[in-house]
Amino acid sequence: MEVELKPVILLFGKMSIFEQDVKEYAGFAAEFDSPIRHALVNDDPCDAIRRIATKYHVARNFWRRFDEMLGITRYQPVVRALGAYPPNIGINPIEAVLRLNHDLKQIYHRDVLSASSKFLWFAWGRGIIIYDSQALTTLRTRSPDLQTKDYSNYCAAWKVLFSEYSEEIARECARQGVTSELWFHERVFDWYLWRSGK
Repeated sequence: MEVELKPVILLFGKMSIFEQDVKEYAGFAAEFDSPIRHALVNDDPCDAIRRIATKYHVARNFWRRFDEMLGITRYQPVVRALGAYPPNIGINPIEAVLRLNHDLKQIYHRDVLSASSKFLWFAWGRGIIIYDSQALTTLRTRSPDLQTKDYSNYCAAWKVLFSEYSEEIARECARQGVTSELWFHERVFDWYLWRSGK
C-alpha cells in the first residue's frame, strides 16, 4: 500500500507536499531544537534533558521515584547514561538507541525507546532516527506489518520512504531558503510523518 502524501497547493497551481513541514520545522528548530542541542552540550545537560522530555512528551516515562526521590538531581541518570554514547562512538546508531533504551530501562523500569531515540538525536545531531508512535502510524500505511517498538524495522521502513522523498524535501528546503544539511531534511520528514499520523 502506498503512503498517500497530502499535497499543499501553492500559488499558480504548483504543489509541494512538504511546504508546510519545512516551514513549521524551520521555526521549531530555531526556537527549540537548535538551542536545546547547544544547551545539552555546553550548558546544563539535566535542564536540557528536562526540556526535551517535556517538549517531546516523554517526561511521564521517567518517574521521580528513581531519581529525585532518591536524592539524585532530576534526569541526572539520563545524562549519565547518555554520556556513555557520545557522537562518533563507533557503533551503529540503531544499536546505540537500543543500548541506551536498555540502560534507561534498568534505571527507570520502563521501556523508553522513543525517549532514547530523541535524547540521542539531540546528543548526536545526525544519524539517529527518532522513534515516534504517530510516525509509526504513517509508516504503517506503507508497511502494515511494522510492529510497535521494533526499532530496527521502523528505521528500515523510515529510510525506504525517506529515500523516495529526499529530493523533493531538498527542493522545498532550497525554495524556502533554509539549510541544505541532511539532518534538517531528515527532521522535516519526521515532522511530516508525525503530522500525518495524528
